[in-house]
Amino acid sequence: MPLEDTTADRLDGAAAIARYVGKKERWVYLAREQGWSVPIRKREGFGLYAFKSELDAYLRGDESLPSHAV
Repeated sequence: MPLEDTTADRLDGAAAIARYVGKKERWVYLAREQGWSVPIRKREGFGLYAFKSELDAYLRGDESLPSHAV
């Protein structure tokens, strides 16, 4: 079974994430710093990233959001 292509679903950087969720860029950093349950990830040397599908689920308040996403 081929791996799913997630590049179209991925948002790279705080600015892209902020635009997608309709918040200011500072909100993205606060979400990470304060440990909010927003599915935003950080990879050392690569910065912040998130997946649109997971952000959509978070914004809907979807309880089915995978635990590894937060």
